[in-house]
Order: sequence, then structure tokens, then C-alpha cells
Amino acid sequence: MRIMEDEWLTPITGLISTLSDTNTGQPKFPLAAGSVDIMGELFLCVTAALALWSASALSTSVFSSGPEAHMLLRSKRANTFLEELKPPSMERECLEERCEFEEAREIFIAREATLEFWTVYTDGNQCISNPCVNGTCVDLYQSYACRCNLGFEGKDCNQPSTATNCAIANGGCDHECQNHKDGLRRTCSCVQGYRLHQNSRHCVPEGAHSCGQILVAKTSYSKPIQGLLPWLVGGEMGKKGESPWQALVLNAKGKFHCGGVLIDENWVLTAAHCLTSSLRFSVRLGDYERYKLEGTEVTVPVIKTFSHPNYDKVTVDNDIALLRLASPVSFSEYILPACLPSRALAQGVLHLNGTRTVVTGWGKEEQNSQRFTSALNFIEVPLVEHELCARQMVNNVTGNVLCAGVLGRREDACEGDSGGPMVTLYRDTWFLIGLVSWGEGCGDEEKLGIYTKVSNYNEWIESVRKG
Repeated sequence: MRIMEDEWLTPITGLISTLSDTNTGQPKFPLAAGSVDIMGELFLCVTAALALWSASALSTSVFSSGPEAHMLLRSKRANTFLEELKPPSMERECLEERCEFEEAREIFIAREATLEFWTVYTDGNQCISNPCVNGTCVDLYQSYACRCNLGFEGKDCNQPSTATNCAIANGGCDHECQNHKDGLRRTCSCVQGYRLHQNSRHCVPEGAHSCGQILVAKTSYSKPIQGLLPWLVGGEMGKKGESPWQALVLNAKGKFHCGGVLIDENWVLTAAHCLTSSLRFSVRLGDYERYKLEGTEVTVPVIKTFSHPNYDKVTVDNDIALLRLASPVSFSEYILPACLPSRALAQGVLHLNGTRTVVTGWGKEEQNSQRFTSALNFIEVPLVEHELCARQMVNNVTGNVLCAGVLGRREDACEGDSGGPMVTLYRDTWFLIGLVSWGEGCGDEEKLGIYTKVSNYNEWIESVRKG
């Protein structure tokens, strides 16, 4: 709108009338000698300013230019006077202005609805291109997920389903498999450190050091297992780096005490009975030849130990413990964690009778031997059904253990192997299923080896790690 002439002239004319006589144009107030020139200059400056302002104001059009006419000029209303007393408004708070998450929460109230709106509001709608060929698209932050129609799977629901449940061959899943409530479909997922392939079945390592991987050149021990090979008791050495999760537990004097297994950069699992004879421990990782320095070893103090609260020293039930390392270890081809399977994967697939397992350790080669092995040894033994195991053993065999071995053969763990890993290879990933616990003698052809069933303690392990 054009400024009226009397509005912008008033301050200037007022100033002039105050300083000068309107009849003579001379200053009203007497000036000291030498001040006349100053006042003259002042009047000249005021007159010049008045002329410039007048020219500018009078040349202003009553119409705005195109760009100015299309500009919306208004003050921000959010958080202004009495704004918080007004009821929440989508238009006022999130459309006319840029709102914050809490303002959106006040509008939608329910967190689910708020998150659904907020994802689209801040990130755009990833489903706008309808990427789900045979399903419904769910918008996510910088991504999307497809809820596939019956009979289809894959990231974009563009592949026919290969299985409808987890009962047969783990539903075709590399790692975890979960049945839907409708009983007509299943969903595959992966353990931490892996991502699900676009075919929705396979699991792909996310980085160079994912759990359950062997990075050294493959040999017969790291390939799918064929037949039984005698190791540990009367056994043979494996190759350096083929059990990168193997830990060597040292006592307060720095001497070899037990085995253990790395499950992440901060934690090692071992047997609870290993912690009864010492108060201070350290863990060595990346080792192979115990008496040689090979440049791959890392020794870390243990700052805290956690034996299972229900560990029984008499029956050796619940024989599992966690060691908290003083500092996180860096992974390499010689130091990597084993993967922990869910209880469902373990019970449904990995614990089946006859499953081939690998057990490693530096334990004694014979029951009456006075020395431990210098190089890491391996045995390969199959799982045995619980009923057969219970018949062969004198001591009580609980539901918290796995049995392994071959009657009539000597492959077995022995003293010093306690707490070490029992792993099995499933679809290119090594899973930890047991810890060396106890036996009746070493290498007795009529006895079997007893191993703590790790998956029975998943909840306890997680609670200790988070605690």
C-alpha cells in the first residue's frame, strides 16, 4: 500500500518548524558566533534528505511487482502468545509451518500414527512408485518394506514362495525362520552382522568381520564336513585361523586354565566350573601355538565374571559363565566371534541327531597325560540322542546339555578343553551350540562327551550383556 504524503512528511516538517521561524526561515534560537555556518549546513542536509525521500516515496507505485505480489508475508504463529492454549491443528502446525515431532504427537496422540505421518512428512513417501509387485508397500525412513501376498516373497514380492512354513529344511532360510500366525507362510531373518538377500532367504555378511565366518584359506575343517576325523584325544592339529572364536583363559599367574569362545568384541563364554579355582583371569585371542609368539595374539584382562546363578557344583548343571573383557578387541582373520543361534534354529535344525560338530581346544591328549597340547587341536563328533546318552552315562544327564561322540571310538574332549566351543556349520555360517562341560574319563569308547546347550541360556546371556 502507498504511504500517504502527510504521514512521511510530518516528522521532517515538524523538525524544521521547531528549529526555524516559518515567516523568515531563520533559526528561532540565538546562535553563538561561528554556529551560523553549522546550522546552515544542518538545514542543507535536512533539505537534501527531504528531497530524496520525497522523490523515492512519490515514485512508489500503488501496485506491487509480480514477485512481490506472490510473496506470503506473515509472522510465525507457532509458540507465539497463547499458541499453546489453542487445540492442536494439522493445518496450522505442520502444513502452514514446519512442525516438530512433539507437535505432531499432540495431533495424532498415538505413537504409531505419529511415526507413520512423521516418516512421510520428513522423508517423503518411498511407496509412491508402487515397488511391491504382489503385495502391500509399507513406507519406512529412506526405504520401504513389502507385505507379500500369499504365494510370493522377495524384497519386492516378485518371486514365488519356496516354502510355507519352517518345518522342512528351516523353510529354506539361511538363518532364522519364523512361522506366521495364519500358518500359511513363513519369514526368514538373519543373525546380527548379516542382511537378508533380496530373495528373502539367504543371509549376506554386512562387513568383513561378521560372526561365524572363517577368513583364512579353506581346508577340510572349514568346508562342509565329510565323515569323522579323529582330533583332540589322539587327534591332529587344525589350521591356524580355522577357529577364530577360540579363546584361551589364563589364571591369575598367566597360565593356561581353560578354553572359551568369543561371542562379540567384549564378551567370552566359558564353563562355570572354570571359575571356581581363581579370582582373576585374562583371555588370549588369536592364538594357535601356545608356546610361540606369532604376532596375531591379543591378551585382554577380564574385569568381571558372571557364572550362571543356577550353576550346580555337584551335578555341574547350568555349566556356563560370561567373561567381560576390560576393553573391546579388534577383529581380524584370526579373531572373530561365533554366531549365537536362536533357540528355534538350534532346536529345529542344529540340534538334530547326527549333526556334525567341531570341538576345539588345547586340552590333554590322554586322560593320564601330564601336559596340554601346544597347538590348537580339533575333533569332529556327531550329536547323539539324549536317551542313548543318558543310558551310557553314570551321572545325571539333564536337558541343559548336548551329547556327542561315537561309541566304540575315542574322539573326545579332555581336561583343559573345558569351556571351549562346539560349533556346527549351517549354510556357510558357523554357529555356537555347545561348551565343553564334562565327561566320564577321556576317550572312553563306551562313553560320550557332555556339552552345555548354549541356546538354553540365550535370555540370560542377553540380560548380562545388556545389564
